[in-house]
Amino acid sequence: MRSRPVRIVAIAIAAAVVAILAFPAFLSLRAAGSAVFEPERMDFVLLAAAAFGIAIGVQVVPWRGGRRIALLAVFASAALLFGFMAMFSIGLAVLPLGIVLLVVLFRALRRAPGYLTRPAALGGAAIGYAAVLLYLALIVPATAECFPNGAGTSSGRWRGSGQQQYTGGASGIGGQPGVFTGYAQYSDSVVTFRCEGGRMVEFQRTAR
Repeated sequence: MRSRPVRIVAIAIAAAVVAILAFPAFLSLRAAGSAVFEPERMDFVLLAAAAFGIAIGVQVVPWRGGRRIALLAVFASAALLFGFMAMFSIGLAVLPLGIVLLVVLFRALRRAPGYLTRPAALGGAAIGYAAVLLYLALIVPATAECFPNGAGTSSGRWRGSGQQQYTGGASGIGGQPGVFTGYAQYSDSVVTFRCEGGRMVEFQRTAR
């Protein structure tokens, strides 16, 4: 019995490590040669927590007999967390759904034996919360991105990373259709890049 919790945690840790190691490759595929992504420390923390939570939940849930309760917990917890985090935008539409699903979940918990409902509900909630964290980790904004008719930059999402001050811009080069150069100035570095035909052909970050 003692070996099962240890095995569950060990697998979850391994999943988090694999997710962190695979994150740069995922961002490279997402960039598709037209953008540069520079994930910050908080992005890796969110990804590791998400992978850990999903791996724990998948192992804890008794899928054969508690699938319905687990799915209710997944969608209820995900909707509630996302609803609170995005309360001033799309979250207002998602939050009521989470409350309804939570009520349905509580009713379902009363009809089934506790040895089945507890791990299903806890595991499902872990997956639901982790799914929201995974979504937040994967939507890293591009530091610089090329488009067919222009280019853009981003200041990043998290404070306290030395990038408190930010200015950026991009402009076309006269006589060269589809060619754009851009820059982004941070408090600790300067980024310059060049786009040709919607592709990133040059990118450089120089420390101040």
